[in-house]
Amino acid sequence: MFSSVFSKKEVISLFKKVAENPRYNDKKKKDSINYEKFSGLEQPFFLLFDALVKYQIIIGDDEYLEDFVHHLDLLWYKIDNFHDINLGVCKILVKFCCKKLGYKNRIEEHRKEILSYIYQKYILDGYLYHGISSVYMDNIRQNGFVPQRYDNFYSRFEKLQEKYSSLIKEMDFRHNFVSFTDDFVMACYYATYCPIYFSSLLCSPTFKRAEINSYAKRDYISCFKELHHTLKMRDISDEEGREIENLCNDEWKLLKQSESIPTIMMVKRSYFSKTKIQGIEEILEDDDADVSLLASQIMDYKLDNVVWDKPISKEEINFIQIPYSQFIVEKDAAKVEIVLPSVVSDHVSEDGKVSFLLLLGSILILLGVLVSILMLYE
Repeated sequence: MFSSVFSKKEVISLFKKVAENPRYNDKKKKDSINYEKFSGLEQPFFLLFDALVKYQIIIGDDEYLEDFVHHLDLLWYKIDNFHDINLGVCKILVKFCCKKLGYKNRIEEHRKEILSYIYQKYILDGYLYHGISSVYMDNIRQNGFVPQRYDNFYSRFEKLQEKYSSLIKEMDFRHNFVSFTDDFVMACYYATYCPIYFSSLLCSPTFKRAEINSYAKRDYISCFKELHHTLKMRDISDEEGREIENLCNDEWKLLKQSESIPTIMMVKRSYFSKTKIQGIEEILEDDDADVSLLASQIMDYKLDNVVWDKPISKEEINFIQIPYSQFIVEKDAAKVEIVLPSVVSDHVSEDGKVSFLLLLGSILILLGVLVSILMLYE
């Protein structure tokens, strides 16, 4: 239901603009929350996903969608920083709430009713989010969700962590809980890079920020190239490096990472008893502050880390998949670099789409070129 908005033609058109046009994606970051986490096109896309999901939750009416997307288009085009874009989204949503409720453009006359409606829809009837690997979605749909109980190689990664603690940080493979958030932008981040211990291992922070996008692009070649460099930089022996690469290759296959889609599990706030905003009465009764700023206080109220360790039945769960990876893949990525001396022979053939036959074909092409040159001089 929630993902359907991403397939609308006007929404796809806006996605393409954000992916390709610097006017839509090159914004000032430093005034925005968690800006240091994001690289490349993540923030402009994740904020756009957030705006569309808020529309689905609060408005949920296709009648106004085309006009709403037009307003988002103008906002992304005109505003040069993410902080003001976020405030602009709140202002647009207030305007469309006014339309939805039949108040036309009389926002000030009905400010309390509009804010109460937003509070009801987005908080009382709203959701908390948890990013998962899409490979687990069907199983959760059938059997519900049990925190940390799904197919994994935790025991193998734990052994790696014991031996090389600097490679895998801030992860306890034995804990039995997960974290939910009501920040959809951060949920997009975690869904794109989950499991975080794995993406961090493949795309070390020692590399340029742009290269970290390799995981988001589901780019097997670049990820394992970076892993190979990381292992070399840490003076890990070839034999042990091979074992680590084998483990990461097994994890990549388990997660079906080459074709995975960032997936977010959605559960009602009421399920967690998280429907109360501190100071909501003051917000609803405030007759002086800008109504858009008050709406922002409601929609941007953050519960960043709701720890949960109990099973959740399948009836309580919805899913949303964000079409991020498909819009950030480089259009000229047809070229293939054979640069993984310890990975190519075993791993790349299945997941990196670079096979022995491709390598052989490249060699034969080079031989053909050499033969042609030699014939010219006979």
